[in-house]
Order: sequence, then C-alpha cells, then structure tokens
Amino acid sequence: MSRFHRFLLSIIAAVALFSCAKESEESSQSVQKRILRAFIETNYPGTEPTASGLYIVDSIPGTGRTPDKSSYVLVDYIITYLDGTYVSYTSDSVARQLGTFTYSGYYHPRIWSLEDNTSGIIELLTGMKEGGMVKAVIPAVLLDEESGKEITQGDGSSKIYEIYLREVIDDAYQYQIDQLEEFSADHYGLDSTEYGFYFKSLQPEYDTITSGNHADVRYVGKYLDGTVFDTNIEDTARKYRIYSSGNTYSALSFQFEAKEDDAIDENSFVQGFTKALWRIGYGGHAVTFFYSNLGYGDNGSGDIPAYVPLFFELWIEEYEEDN
Repeated sequence: MSRFHRFLLSIIAAVALFSCAKESEESSQSVQKRILRAFIETNYPGTEPTASGLYIVDSIPGTGRTPDKSSYVLVDYIITYLDGTYVSYTSDSVARQLGTFTYSGYYHPRIWSLEDNTSGIIELLTGMKEGGMVKAVIPAVLLDEESGKEITQGDGSSKIYEIYLREVIDDAYQYQIDQLEEFSADHYGLDSTEYGFYFKSLQPEYDTITSGNHADVRYVGKYLDGTVFDTNIEDTARKYRIYSSGNTYSALSFQFEAKEDDAIDENSFVQGFTKALWRIGYGGHAVTFFYSNLGYGDNGSGDIPAYVPLFFELWIEEYEEDN
C-alpha cells in the first residue's frame, strides 16, 4: 500500500472516530433524559420539569428572606443518587444511620455562596425563603457535570437534593466575625489583634526563638463548638475518640523568622496557625482562633467545610536551637 493510501485511511479513521465521539455525547444526553424521566414517572408521577429541566418533587414554604444570586446561604442538606446512595449530608443522625459518624465530624449547617454555585442550586435557592425546604431532582448538566450513560452513581449522574434554608447571609466573613466575637466573649474576653484573628498567650515566660531556627509544635484543633477535629497529641486523640493507629502523633516542625510574613512563606501551615506560632517562643503555650480567610478559606479542606472559623491550642516544646 502506498504512503498516500495509508495517509488517506488514517484521515478516514480519525473522521469516523470524531463522528462516533459526537454521537456518543449526544447519546449520553438522550440516555440521561430518558432515565431521569422514567425515574420521575415511577417515583413522582405527574411531576413536570421546570423550564431548565429540574424536577421539584416536594417543598415546604418558608417565611423569611429570599436569597438572590449574590447571597450566601446557611443550609442543611441531604444529597443522594437516584438509586438512594448518599453523596453528602450535614446531619449527624444520617451519619449514625449509615455508620459513617466520626467524633471529629462537622455536623452543622454549611455556608454556600450562590455567586459561585451551579445553575441548578441557584434556581432552587433563589425560589426559597428562610425556614423552607425543597426536594428536587437535578440533572447533571445543571450541576456543571458532563452527562454520562450510566445515570446511577458518580459524576455525570442526576442527583436528588433535599435542602433546608436556615438563613440568608449577606457577608460570610462578617458572619464568622460575629461567631468569633461571641466565642471570645464567652470564653476569653479577647479583642481581635487584627481582622478575624484572636490570640492569647497562656505561658508568658518563654525563650525567644532566633530567626532561622526550628521548634517542635504540639496542637489541638477544634471547631468553635468544642469538637476536636485534629491533634498530634496521642492522649488527646484517645480522649476525644479520634485516635488513629495509622498516625504517628509526632510533633510538627515550625521555622521561625524575624518577620511574620517570612514565617508565613517559610511554613506550610494555614496562616492563622503560623501567625500564632510566630508569637510564641520555646516552652510557650497559647490559644488562637480565626476566621476562614486565615484557615481553609472559601473551599474548605478534607472534612473541614468552607467558611468555618477554627480554634487551636498550641504548645512549642523546649528545644535546642540549630545555631
């Protein structure tokens, strides 16, 4: 076979592959619509889709404020796939029922930003009032997911959202400041040293750390309700029932720098954690609590949700300087 014919065959194969991919994409969307419609007819007969294509299958009207597209909202929710498998939830009772409850878990309403959310969630919440509930089946495309042929579990699946709107929040950061101020008044009587950051030394006599030297750090991390979500102290982990045999419970290493900004750059901890350590010396003991901009921000991390203020109790152990 000539080089030209081989080249021509490769072009034909590429065109055929592209056509199949296009058909597959169209087929996925079509399959999703059929499965979703069949699910609705079986489980919620007579329910019609909204103009966008989601199905509202149950609701309880609220009596408070209605969010707009720029609002933050405080919500409880249960999210499942169409086959009933749980995706996510805020309830500790659901966690206990499923056997997934942990003593380090955050079982409280979550703050969502509607400005950064998907079209399906925005449509639901901007049609609600505080105190209300809505249960809806949302197609994957309205959750910014590419449709798949197997619409049961995983990305590309339609999902069932049961959302309870607890509160409309104008400013998620000021909301946390109010929480921190209340927490401080109840427990420490501190004023913030800067916006969203509170610090108190419990061991004022300690040895200064020289710039460039390191110190071993022990900590207990808590939510403002007192739930311990993390620690590197084994006895504390056992006490609060969050001990893991896979954890070595070793001290963290903190590198001190003369300037606070340099310490933040040199260490991989969240800013609020580093800012507090920078204020402590060898043998020091302190507490700090701060808003999410100094923690895990607008996205959260692992089991720590977005827009959640954090509390830490910190110890810097006696340590020989490097120099």
